[in-house]
Amino acid sequence: MDTFNFLVSILIMLIAIQVHETWIVLAVLIISILTSKKLSTIIAFIIATGVLYLVVGIGNIDDLWPIAIFGLLIVAILLGSGKEDDAGQPPGGGYGDLFGMGGGY
Repeated sequence: MDTFNFLVSILIMLIAIQVHETWIVLAVLIISILTSKKLSTIIAFIIATGVLYLVVGIGNIDDLWPIAIFGLLIVAILLGSGKEDDAGQPPGGGYGDLFGMGGGY
């Protein structure tokens, strides 16, 4: 999971919740879910949206929003800390040559 994109999406949703624009929250959530590649990312976005609505619903957002953002950032890091796959690497670890003949560096 790209932590920067997650954090930007969460901040956009937080601003939209504060100005009572639910359609922006749903749009950001749907776009984030549709463009995610892993199930853990989808779960993180759903949990983050719920936490944001909970924090804003309590009413005392001035004291709680930094804790909520840092907590969601930690969740994003934990869920995204899985092993990255090497889809761009050729088998065998070498670079190969232009025509796939097995040469290379």
